[in-house]
Amino acid sequence: MRRLLATCLTAGALLAAGPALASGNGFGFDSLFGGYSQAALQTGFAVYRADCASCHGLSLVHYRDLGGIGLSEKDIAAITAQISQPDGTDAHGKPHMVKATPDDAITWSYPDAKAAIAANHGALPPDLSLFEAGHPRGAAYVQSLLLGYRKAPPNLTLLPNHYYNVAFPGGQIAMPPALKPGSVTLADGKQPDAAQMAHDVAEFLAWTADPKLEDRKVSGLGAILFLLVLGGLGAVVFRRRRA
Repeated sequence: MRRLLATCLTAGALLAAGPALASGNGFGFDSLFGGYSQAALQTGFAVYRADCASCHGLSLVHYRDLGGIGLSEKDIAAITAQISQPDGTDAHGKPHMVKATPDDAITWSYPDAKAAIAANHGALPPDLSLFEAGHPRGAAYVQSLLLGYRKAPPNLTLLPNHYYNVAFPGGQIAMPPALKPGSVTLADGKQPDAAQMAHDVAEFLAWTADPKLEDRKVSGLGAILFLLVLGGLGAVVFRRRRA
């Protein structure tokens, strides 16, 4: 019974450790008892706003949902006050812009898909709400993709309006390098380098794809602990009855 209690306490301590279980450039939420880092999520959202939002939307995420990464209602109101979003087109075919509200979805800057394709040389920028959930490598792929831009080898002829990226299948990608040095300033006045920006925006997109991950882990651990305790009590009762 003592061994059982020790196991339960150890599991609880591991869950409490959460994001601290990350090592190197890995992600703490990938571990069995790990969770998201709130600091990384907030930096990742800042990177998304500065370097990704002009092309990629998060149509399944609403501004009010950002409370899940630790932003207050005041923070969210301040963010939406700075944002105008397209709401169709006017009589002249120009985007009709309206002020965003906390209840709005985080959309891209284009009035429609046709305009998005025209602005991106025929490529349609994907919505990023569930992007990492749909890729086998998830956050690790996004991180490596953002850091994978290189000068093309001399023997490689790039397609028009394409860039060489060692992490992208085939090596040629229509998306230009997204991370811009100095585009984000943290609360302490420091500017994250490209490695941190790629890591944190990848973690933020993991959260948009699975915001309930930590809740599921807590529920799962609770169920496991309950079954362990129940099994231990059952074993004690069984032994006493046999004695």
